[in-house]
Amino acid sequence: MYLSVGNISFAHNSTFRIEGLSLAVDKGEMLGIIGPNGSGKTTLLKLLSGIFKPQAGTITLDGHDMHAFNHKELACIRAYVPESIDLPFDYTVSEIIAIGRHPFIGTFSRPGKNDRKAIDNAIELTDTHKLVNRKFFTLSMGEKQRVMLAMAIAQEPEVLLLDEPISHLDIGHQLAFMHTLKQLHRSGTTIISAMHELPLAREFFERLCLMDNGRIVKAASSGDGELLVHIKSVFGVSDERFIK
Repeated sequence: MYLSVGNISFAHNSTFRIEGLSLAVDKGEMLGIIGPNGSGKTTLLKLLSGIFKPQAGTITLDGHDMHAFNHKELACIRAYVPESIDLPFDYTVSEIIAIGRHPFIGTFSRPGKNDRKAIDNAIELTDTHKLVNRKFFTLSMGEKQRVMLAMAIAQEPEVLLLDEPISHLDIGHQLAFMHTLKQLHRSGTTIISAMHELPLAREFFERLCLMDNGRIVKAASSGDGELLVHIKSVFGVSDERFIK
């Protein structure tokens, strides 16, 4: 198994805890994490990214302990795009996208041909050409989400982790964003994303992981009938039109 979570436990405050959680993700899989607010989606993503370290259990990536990698090694393998975007300085969009290449460039080196190619590809995939000279703080939330995805794509990660990546996009840009993820998936990228938009999650992800109260209720193919029953129960929704 490419990414394996083995019986992990974690708590970062006294009111919420993940306990005995296990999950396996195949290389090249596209997995959606769904669940109500406060169910543990963001915490799980931060554990998978290496930002949080489990207090018990293990997380392995391609057979290696996630926390055996140093920061630079991990940055060359996985990219994490948070829901909340907080930057210390008002960089231009082109500067932000170029940050994705930092793990591959020496401290005193300049971006090379391969770096420029990766950056240009990221801009193309996210349709951010018209934004490259803009200051990040002048962008709408939806534009910021597209730019942060571009930075992650420029990183050329094996694993792409996203937290509610389309929450601030209109429906047209939501669909464009999801099609971009599908294109990355077809190229071999392993994609794991927390999602609020259940119909889009069921349409675009091969498998869904339903969470509630810090535990995995069920992980199954997006069309699984039993999964749908659990989704209705966890979200308290009886009308299937709003989740299909």
